[in-house]
Amino acid sequence: MKKVFYTLLSLIPVFLISCDKTENDGASTSLTDLQNIQYGVAPDSGGVQTQLLLDIYFPPVATTAHKYPLVLFTHGGGFIQGDKADTKTICSALADSGFVVASINYRLGWRTGTSSCSGDTLNKRLAAYRAIQDANAALRFLVSKAGEYAIDENYVFIGGGSAGAGTSLMTTYITNPVAQQIAAQEYVALGPVNTSGNLLTTAFVIKGIVNMWGALPDSTLITSSAAVPMISFHGTSDNVVPYDFGYSNNCPNYQMEYGSACLSRRLYAANKPFWLRLKTGGGHGPDLYAPGFTVPKIADFFRKIIKGENIESKVWVD
Repeated sequence: MKKVFYTLLSLIPVFLISCDKTENDGASTSLTDLQNIQYGVAPDSGGVQTQLLLDIYFPPVATTAHKYPLVLFTHGGGFIQGDKADTKTICSALADSGFVVASINYRLGWRTGTSSCSGDTLNKRLAAYRAIQDANAALRFLVSKAGEYAIDENYVFIGGGSAGAGTSLMTTYITNPVAQQIAAQEYVALGPVNTSGNLLTTAFVIKGIVNMWGALPDSTLITSSAAVPMISFHGTSDNVVPYDFGYSNNCPNYQMEYGSACLSRRLYAANKPFWLRLKTGGGHGPDLYAPGFTVPKIADFFRKIIKGENIESKVWVD
């Protein structure tokens, strides 16, 4: 018996070490901002395989012990220029408000022509379609890494400015069946919207949109069954993307676009909440709508969605 007793005593440190190790395995990991994370690869407008990269911004003192809502934010630039680094200020501010925020580079490039209205319209639509594919690929990737990046996959939001806002709107409303109907040429040329870039099949549901001077090519995509809450910012004298409806860049040979005011009316008809801020006389990306002004309002709108609060639709004229 004495021998057994001493044997058990000799094992106590081992038991203690084992218990400590189990607890450490479950410990949280601190998270710091990440840059140039590859979320996919796809051929660019010239057919060259291109790495698709994103940056991730985390809330202060974020750890994997908690989960945070995700915002995918996309830069503007008319589908010909721009970079994920352009959105650093607004992404950092949104992260400081308690969101995991990802900013993506997406495939750019189309034949713009030698004058403002002489671009290749099909080429422009193909560029927009690639952006939709890349945003889908990024969301699949991010949700697949929900544990690693402390993402609450139940609360996925999307947004951007200008072409980035258009990309976000189209990513939300243009599913594969819709693409086959309204973007048949693009679908044939580039394939489905949700299989490009990577082989992931992770599902996600977009719960809200921030639309900063963007538009959709078809307002009727917003129906009672498909509508998603949206907060919008737009200038009433925007000559690049119409704040209500009109032609892109005021070029009648380009696609008709439906901007923030028109889309807000569609949401009202669909009984979905919206906040719309219009800057009277404001151009494309009004100075008033800098991150210091927009981020608190975006964060408030998204938090109300997360909390399940009743959101009253409103319009402000600034």
